[in-house]
Amino acid sequence: MLVLTFALLTFRRLKHKQRILVAPLDWGLGHAARCVPIIQELASEYEIIIAGSGRSQCFLQQLFPELTCIHFEGYNITYPANGSMAVKMLLQMPKVLKRVKEEQLELQQLIRKHEIDLVISDNRFGLHSNSIPSIFIAHQINIQAPGILADRLFRLNSKYINQYSQCWIPDVKNDPNLSGALGHGKLLNNCRYIGPMSRLQKVESKKIYDYCALISGPEPQRTKFESLILSAFKGRKETLLVLGGKPEEQTTEQRNNITVISHQNDKDLAQTICSSRTVISRPGYSSIMDLAKLGAHCIFIPTPGQTEQQYLAKYHQRLNKTPWIRQTDLSWDKISKADANPISANWEKVSYTKMVQELIQRKN
Repeated sequence: MLVLTFALLTFRRLKHKQRILVAPLDWGLGHAARCVPIIQELASEYEIIIAGSGRSQCFLQQLFPELTCIHFEGYNITYPANGSMAVKMLLQMPKVLKRVKEEQLELQQLIRKHEIDLVISDNRFGLHSNSIPSIFIAHQINIQAPGILADRLFRLNSKYINQYSQCWIPDVKNDPNLSGALGHGKLLNNCRYIGPMSRLQKVESKKIYDYCALISGPEPQRTKFESLILSAFKGRKETLLVLGGKPEEQTTEQRNNITVISHQNDKDLAQTICSSRTVISRPGYSSIMDLAKLGAHCIFIPTPGQTEQQYLAKYHQRLNKTPWIRQTDLSWDKISKADANPISANWEKVSYTKMVQELIQRKN
């Protein structure tokens, strides 16, 4: 009986391609978006299973309808409309750590059920396994925080990242780079730079819009950002295209000089950005990679209280002279006086397939 069972399992394994589970964090669309080029490349050699929730799951399902997509509950973090982001996040830490433990147990079930050969986790801390290789994608190894808190956060971050076979940092090792101190300085032994990642391709286009606003991030700050942008451009002669970052909706609305589109596919999104004289955006890391790839002239509006975005906005102001505006100061006067600039980046072509193959062969 044991021989027969082993033979059946071996036969099943030989029948299909090796399977990779890709699971991005569901805080906005950025983590899911930067997984797209990885999925696109690996899908030719491997069977890809996507695990996600919320808008990020909807986004990936629309891009890859042919792939198996599993609902995998996220951390369900809520962001404050007002008040301290740090305090709000600290209060939710027990809930996050509880979910990390739960997803670790759920992963083992998925590995057995779907015969997973490797896991790629974008910032989900519990998706590692002793039985198969696992990859953690992160640009923020050194979390920006005041004083001794930064060191404590680094140790906590390291505790989880060290449990993965590799940590892929979507940036280059040397200067100039996109992540600054977030992805450089103190590193772990399993870290590997894989170069910036973007699913978008630059296109030559005439400038149609004066401004394009990319509305992104978790609620309620996403909606507050959108409202402030619409208010700043209301009644003006300058043309504005607002992209709402809502893949679950398919709507277009014209409001005099303002066009509001809920979501665009990758081709149309690249076309829109390249057709705009200035792009207003959150300085989320995935957005920075996309805008650098397209050579867009940018103005950044960091999410209030989000230290990562505040750091990246200041970093690229120093490095690329890319202006940024506090959300509390956002107005047409501030926008019109900002001298938008592009972000320079070194793009290194890497083979995700080769790196995955090495990990699987090493495990075998």
